[in-house]
Amino acid sequence: MSLPAFAFKQLELFHIIETDDQHLLNIIGGEWFRILFFFPWEKYRDFAAKYYEALYSFNIEQAKSFGIKLSVNPEAKGEAKQRLLFERVTMQDEKKQSLSETLHQNNVVQISAPKIDPLTLSPSVPPRRFHGKKPKCFFSLLKAYIGVGLMGFSQEPEYVDLHLNNNPSFARVCGFSPANKSRSKGYQALQVPSLRKLQQFDQIMKQAGIWSDIKKSEIHKNISSGIIKPEEEMVGDTTHYHAYSGFETVNYEDDEGKYQKKSQSKVTKNCRCTDREQCHHEWILADEGAGTVVKSKTKMYWAHKASVIGLPKQGIAIDAVAVSDAATHDGQTFYPHVKEVLEEYPQLARKTKRVLYDSACDDVKLKEQFLEEFGITLKASFNPRGKKTIVENLPRGIEKISPHGIPTCFANHEMAYQGIRFSDEKFIFKAPVDDNNQSVCIECNQRYLCCNQSKNETSSRTVTVPFDVLPHIDPNDPPMAKRFKVIMTRRPSVERMIKRLKCDIGDSRLTKRGNDSFQAYLDKSMIAYHILLRHG
Repeated sequence: MSLPAFAFKQLELFHIIETDDQHLLNIIGGEWFRILFFFPWEKYRDFAAKYYEALYSFNIEQAKSFGIKLSVNPEAKGEAKQRLLFERVTMQDEKKQSLSETLHQNNVVQISAPKIDPLTLSPSVPPRRFHGKKPKCFFSLLKAYIGVGLMGFSQEPEYVDLHLNNNPSFARVCGFSPANKSRSKGYQALQVPSLRKLQQFDQIMKQAGIWSDIKKSEIHKNISSGIIKPEEEMVGDTTHYHAYSGFETVNYEDDEGKYQKKSQSKVTKNCRCTDREQCHHEWILADEGAGTVVKSKTKMYWAHKASVIGLPKQGIAIDAVAVSDAATHDGQTFYPHVKEVLEEYPQLARKTKRVLYDSACDDVKLKEQFLEEFGITLKASFNPRGKKTIVENLPRGIEKISPHGIPTCFANHEMAYQGIRFSDEKFIFKAPVDDNNQSVCIECNQRYLCCNQSKNETSSRTVTVPFDVLPHIDPNDPPMAKRFKVIMTRRPSVERMIKRLKCDIGDSRLTKRGNDSFQAYLDKSMIAYHILLRHG
């Protein structure tokens, strides 16, 4: 303990050892307890100082807000719906749209409070104030939120409150005293906090951007310590979380004068005024950032969307960030997210040579942008983009050529890609082999219609397809090649990362509204995720 912290802290005269705490330290399923029991609080002093400064500023602003009277807001509810609709990212012109708008940027509240020396802080030793009650310990509150995530539950105030009140060992290891819960004794800093206090802590941490700062600190710590090793590849994808809200359909007139409709979160005001139509508060979206996520023609979800990036060989998620509008196409989220990750983690930027994504990023201009700005190759699953199966002017014995560039013979055998003859500008395919490693042409009953009869009976069919027959396929990077397929086998590793974040450390159904709360939810999941990496 540092000298300044020692000056304000009474040394323990008695140390009580609970038998159930000793049991949790030695069982296989007690990893969460061991992490909290040996929690290195000294490394979180800077965040504690920032939290206490934000708490001071929050209390001052709350006191100032009482008794303020403002003028009436003249905007009608219908006008607000149209205004908010056209302010959404997905309603902007793509040419004028800034890439930074695609991903959600935290609205960090500026802190105006006396600076606190982090070295004066320690568990149960908050900064000295001349007025007000002694605040709850930052380190205890932080451990409570992290501990709930380590146990696999959503790190939301309701779940934290449930575990603190129903698990005495959890409350003790966080630094609270379950025995002081009685309200008859009045407020005590060590007693288990109320739900309202837990909600306030989460709100301040979100508004001050502390959750995001801790997340980045944990990732930097794992990279610098060698737990995360930079790789030559990064992989990305998006996932949806079911929104805690409803939606309505808004009709609008587009640039061509045609009437269109779009799903949007309901319009509300962030107040409790009796007459919302006439009060001074501004109309806002009830769940800003939520939108219709389309998975297929029959699968659509009202949800928030997150972009996730990770390292495929180690299967480690590096970052998860909320998308400004969940209706945004996946191909628009990957570039700005990769840019943020490379700028934040230069150790990864120096090593990364290739990024992998699904067919949403199969775009020539996007690939050129990655190569020109980052010197990185973008590999994306092939997207034929509405190309039809070719059935006319085909080589002998070939029934069709799929949009993915694979010929199929009359016997329903898909030809195996062999390579390219650039001198003739042709793709080369050959008949596949059976389980005995022999060509399927040898025993094929369609051989007389396909193979060259002048050759011996052990020969197999070779097919060449000109480049102009498949103009949508890049000859320099054909998706039929084995090398391309081997590289893309590592792309689905991001699905396992998403599963750990959504199912193992949290829930796919949100309990709060707005992108700020959603981003804080992702940050808390990433904090617990990377702490577990160090103790795995």
